[in-house]
Amino acid sequence: MRMQTADDATGEPVMDAFESVEFELALDMQDLTEFSFEACVAHAAEVVGGEILFDMPTDGSIEDAARMAAVRIPHPTRDRILFVVLDEARSSLRVASSEEVGERFHGFARAFVSVLERIRDDLPDLRPVGSA
Repeated sequence: MRMQTADDATGEPVMDAFESVEFELALDMQDLTEFSFEACVAHAAEVVGGEILFDMPTDGSIEDAARMAAVRIPHPTRDRILFVVLDEARSSLRVASSEEVGERFHGFARAFVSVLERIRDDLPDLRPVGSA
C-alpha cells in the first residue's frame, strides 16, 4: 500500500484527513445568504489557521463555478493551497480538486504567496499579529 505524501498533479503536500475535514466543515458552516463569498472563505480559512490569498471570477475552465478563491493553510513542511469554488447559482461552496483547478492556478497561487512573504518581510507592520 502506497501512502500519498504529495498530490501527484501539483506536488503540494496532501493534507491529513483531519485538516481536510476541519476545513470543509468550516466551509459548510458559512452562510452565503448573509455574507459574501470572500467573507465566507476567509472565515473558514481562519478556523483552520489559514488565510485567503485571492478571490476572482472563474474563466470557464472549472465546471459549475462562478468564482474561486485560493486559501493557504500552514503545514510544517510546506503550506497547503486549496481552491474553493462558488457554484454558478451562487448557493454553495466546495473545495475543488487539483485536477479541476490545474497547474496554472496552483502556480499563480504559489507565486502570490512568494510576493506576500516578500512584502511582509519588507514591511513589518503587515505581518500577522498573534495567531489566526
